[in-house]
Amino acid sequence: MAEVTFRPLQPWALLPDKPRIDRAAARAERDTYQESFRYLRIPRLPTDCPPWVLGQELGWNIRSPLTLTMKPLDDIGFAVPDREDPHRTGRRLGGAGMWQRGENWIAARDADWLHLGDHQGPDGGWEGMFVPNGQGTLEWRLGWAATIPAGTFLMVMPPPDHTAEGLQVPIGVIPAKTVNAMTDRGGMSIAVRPEHPVTVHRGQAIARIMLLHPDSLRATTRTEPIQPAATIAADTDPAPSPRPATANPEPTARPEARK
Repeated sequence: MAEVTFRPLQPWALLPDKPRIDRAAARAERDTYQESFRYLRIPRLPTDCPPWVLGQELGWNIRSPLTLTMKPLDDIGFAVPDREDPHRTGRRLGGAGMWQRGENWIAARDADWLHLGDHQGPDGGWEGMFVPNGQGTLEWRLGWAATIPAGTFLMVMPPPDHTAEGLQVPIGVIPAKTVNAMTDRGGMSIAVRPEHPVTVHRGQAIARIMLLHPDSLRATTRTEPIQPAATIAADTDPAPSPRPATANPEPTARPEARK
C-alpha cells in the first residue's frame, strides 16, 4: 500500500488531514424526523450513496494556518534593463511592492496584506508566506513537507464544498520528485488567486490534495461508433435453423398401367 508522510517545518503549520463522513449522525437525524415529526422526512441520505462518500473522503484537506482577509492582486510583470535600479523601475510602473521571480520582477499595488504572513525562518530572518506568481495568482507557503512514493503524483484541487468562496485554487499535478524536493526549499506550497476580498480562518479547508498513480496520467481512450440498426439486428438475430428431414418421404408418382 502506498504511504504518504506529512511533517511540520514550522510551529504554526497545520498538517493535512483525512476527511471523514459522519454516517451515524446523518442516520440519527433521519430517524429522528421519522419517529418524531408528522411531515418532515429525509427520503434519501447522501451518506448512503457510496460514490458520494468516496468522493468526499478522497485525499487530504489542506487547511489555512492563519486568519486574514485576502484581496485580489493588481500586479504587473517586468524586466529591469542593465544599469537601472529595480525599485525605481517598479515605482515608475506603478507598483508599490516588488518581488523578484527568476530573472524578472513582479510589482503589485495594494499588496500590503501579503506581509501579514511574514514569519521567522530557520536562520532567524523573516520570510514571506505569500509570494506573487503573476496574473493575480500567488504562492502560498504552508510550513509543512510531504513525502510521496517515487513515480506517483500529487494533485492539488479546490475543496469539494468550496468553503472559501472567492478564493480560486487552480488544479495542478506535481510529480513526486518535485514534491519530495520541496522539503529543502521551505516545504509545500500551492497556488491561489483571490477573486474578491475573502476572509479565511485558521483551520479552514482551502484545498484538497490527492495521490495519483502514474497510470492516471498515461491512460488512453478509445471511442467506438454506434452501429447502424440493420447491423445490430444482423448481429443479434439467430440464424434460421435448417429444415429437418421427414421420417417418411412423400411417395413418388407411379407410372400408369397400359390398357
